[in-house]
Amino acid sequence: MRIKFPPSLNLAHLPTPIQKIKGFPGMPNDFALYVKRDDLTGFALSGNKVRKLEFVLAEALKQKADCLITCGGEQSNHARATAILATQLGLKPYLVLSAEGKPKLDGNLFLDRMVGAEIRYITEDDYFNRRDQIMQVIARDLKKKEHTPYLIPEGASNTLGTWGYVKAGQEIKKQIDKDNLKIERIVLASSSGGTYAGLFISSKLLNWKVKVTGFNVNYDKDFVIERIWKLLVETKKRFSLEFKLDKDEIDVIDGYVGAGYAKTSDRECQLLKSIASRTGLILDPVYTGKAMFGLLDQIKKKQISEKGNILFLHTGGIFSLFAYKDKFFVD
Repeated sequence: MRIKFPPSLNLAHLPTPIQKIKGFPGMPNDFALYVKRDDLTGFALSGNKVRKLEFVLAEALKQKADCLITCGGEQSNHARATAILATQLGLKPYLVLSAEGKPKLDGNLFLDRMVGAEIRYITEDDYFNRRDQIMQVIARDLKKKEHTPYLIPEGASNTLGTWGYVKAGQEIKKQIDKDNLKIERIVLASSSGGTYAGLFISSKLLNWKVKVTGFNVNYDKDFVIERIWKLLVETKKRFSLEFKLDKDEIDVIDGYVGAGYAKTSDRECQLLKSIASRTGLILDPVYTGKAMFGLLDQIKKKQISEKGNILFLHTGGIFSLFAYKDKFFVD
């Protein structure tokens, strides 16, 4: 089926490779995962967010925006990618970031500051309950100064951003068909829901019988499912897409948030160190690390059984890893 995509920019380095990787700790020697390396979408833009922003920023430029406003945690990959792209496109970035106290200038936050982003820190409670209103206030103040702001939701997860992973799903399908791979399940970290929703829609439009499985990494399972469902319904309606929707098909596995969003444990750190030293694959403790921890645990428990037919989506996060270095090594 030919998919008609909305207008987009060419910002990411695509296609990213799919690699077969062996040596995951606790797994048999012959066990391997296929990994979609979306951590390689571009150096400073590495990760999944740039795919969504290709579509979102096309609309921002069409509306003649001169500044972008978005939100995230203090080590937000999305905020970093938005800030860098804004600067590259000649727009001013404004970030609303959740932080308790004065955050350490490291990782993504350091890059935010390097490209000149204006940052407003708010509490975790305000972030959860009032972030959209706070961004609206910033937009109103900018309009009073005769600027044209464009607001981007958390993770660029809206009906436009979702198209980034509809397109990525098409890319993956072409790759696995070319290499004659049989992928039965795609696994990813899930938070704002846009990446999951895009892959889900892609599978439907391509009539591809693949199961999309998310591991929630901050909000609880029901909240994440509701986010994904809302995106699916709204995207289908806005773009008049023809496919059947069944909420029961949304597969989110709970139980691996651990200490909480952007918080890591010794067990998680040890796993990431072991994976890095055994395979050379670098994961982050916020998103990909929790998803991989959950996936390997589910495989050990025989809850996930598609041996050799699982594709893990590496959504990036390399820069946020540096902010956690004291959790991994104490010299």
